[in-house]
Amino acid sequence: MKKYKYLIFIFITLLGLTNACSVLEPEDENIYDLNDVESIVTYTEGFLMNAYRNIPVVHNNFNQSYASDDAVNNLPTSSIKTVVAGGWTSSSNPFDAWNSAYESILYINTFLSEVDKVNWYWKNETTSALFSQKLKGEAYGLRAWNYFNLLQAHAGKGANGELLGVPIVDHVLATANPTDYQIPRSSFKDLVKFIIDDCDKAIAILPDRWKDSGNASADIATGARNANRINGLTVRLIKAKALLYAASPAYSDGSYTYQMAAQAAAELMDKNSGLTLVNLANTKNVEFYSNADVPNAGDLHPEVLWYSTRVNSSTTWELSNFTPSLFGQGLTNPTQDLVNAFPMADGTPTLSIKINSSDPYSGRDPRLAKFILYNGAKFTRGTAAVTINTTAGTQDALGSTSIYATKTGYYLRKFMNVGNVNLDPKVNSGGLHYYTYARYTDVLLMFAEAANEAVGPDVNIGNYNARQVINAIRSRAGITATTYVTGLSKAQMTDLIRNERRIEMCFEEQRFWDLRRWKMTTEMKKAVSGVEVSADGSTYSYREVESRNYSDYQIYGPIPYGETLKYNLIQNQGWQ
Repeated sequence: MKKYKYLIFIFITLLGLTNACSVLEPEDENIYDLNDVESIVTYTEGFLMNAYRNIPVVHNNFNQSYASDDAVNNLPTSSIKTVVAGGWTSSSNPFDAWNSAYESILYINTFLSEVDKVNWYWKNETTSALFSQKLKGEAYGLRAWNYFNLLQAHAGKGANGELLGVPIVDHVLATANPTDYQIPRSSFKDLVKFIIDDCDKAIAILPDRWKDSGNASADIATGARNANRINGLTVRLIKAKALLYAASPAYSDGSYTYQMAAQAAAELMDKNSGLTLVNLANTKNVEFYSNADVPNAGDLHPEVLWYSTRVNSSTTWELSNFTPSLFGQGLTNPTQDLVNAFPMADGTPTLSIKINSSDPYSGRDPRLAKFILYNGAKFTRGTAAVTINTTAGTQDALGSTSIYATKTGYYLRKFMNVGNVNLDPKVNSGGLHYYTYARYTDVLLMFAEAANEAVGPDVNIGNYNARQVINAIRSRAGITATTYVTGLSKAQMTDLIRNERRIEMCFEEQRFWDLRRWKMTTEMKKAVSGVEVSADGSTYSYREVESRNYSDYQIYGPIPYGETLKYNLIQNQGWQ
């Protein structure tokens, strides 16, 4: 925890803010106190903006996917290679959320301590009050977001046998009060309550979406200009997810139930048109990434609830992940295990006879072609057709001499702008990029999971039931047949919903945490596979490509080792 005065100094230095009159003369000191901060709106809001700056903005590296059964990466020196080989420790943890989350929380708490002292809009008292309220809503929502990240990465069963959260810091730490720097871990139950309380505070203030009302005085504060800031629907998603985690096998103590999680998700669904747009007519929403419809819609796209500022001509994600023959570094390699999870086009599971045939990809779930590049996969770039070739002897094959070749026989398509980006040095054209923080389909899948566990697949919670929601998701993907889903029992629906979550949310850094909250330790430990394609493309041979050396206690992440040295902060069981 850094010193309060020091943080203000760093903050102002980073902003590099100065007024026009002072440019010609040196400041007496390059340090601002709180009276200065309170007198200048930009400075005060800057604390909140610093919390936003700690949120990721790139989809080119997928560490948690590499550490799950969904992918490996082709970088021999990657820290994830060490993790999956048994080297995940409390002092070497690439999934650590501690420092970035608590830094953001410090900025947020500082902002909340000052927000009511600022005249946000001197021209209009009503607009000023709207600014104050909406910024408070953002602050509570962002604090809930950060505490959920801490829950996901660090909450768990402590060495004392109790289910614990993390230290809850809800105020600016006082340098004169040593106990402020020795806050113990909360109970898990109290951490969930704190997150939900912050969510409820934000929901009471924030609009579901940022859009103009036609009232110019109000729109200055709460209108469409806020499109890339956290909104009410996203905060509802955080609430539903916190409740779902609290009801999941790894965390459940009965305090929070699947019924509560399903109800929270259903309330969000009601505010986002329910299932009326989740159908085959809206199949383009499956490719919610690199889709100009998203930023063009401002904050009103039915699938993307919250996203970053658009970048109109970028190549960075594709440079990391395109195949070597397309001048990429092939970093992210989906596993055969993930490919096998995609069903057939009629919705039935893909059988081994199909997987082991000379034509394993035809007649499959259309999402396979939209998310993964496999041998024979095609896409159109501009007016040119591109076909992926991973047969033996080619540059893109498993076993190729290229240092950027796949380790599994597959490459990533999801999040890549395949229609516009061309990395050929003779062309070097970029495409649209934006980072997706919150998706509606995540909410639908959370509802289906929670409702099925709470009341079974066919009983409504609110206006929806689990089987109905899963059929809608699959129909939008192009799987219009419902016969297979109709015949499933509650237990079978549990497996299907988990598989649908794996498919829809692949490379959105969910699977690593989902396996752990479900306590699926056997799946965590399974080696992952890839495919070699013969030179003539007629034979597909499967083999293990990377082991997974996890221990059962690693369903929970560790408290950072350095933090446990500062004071008596209880570590999670199994970690040193």
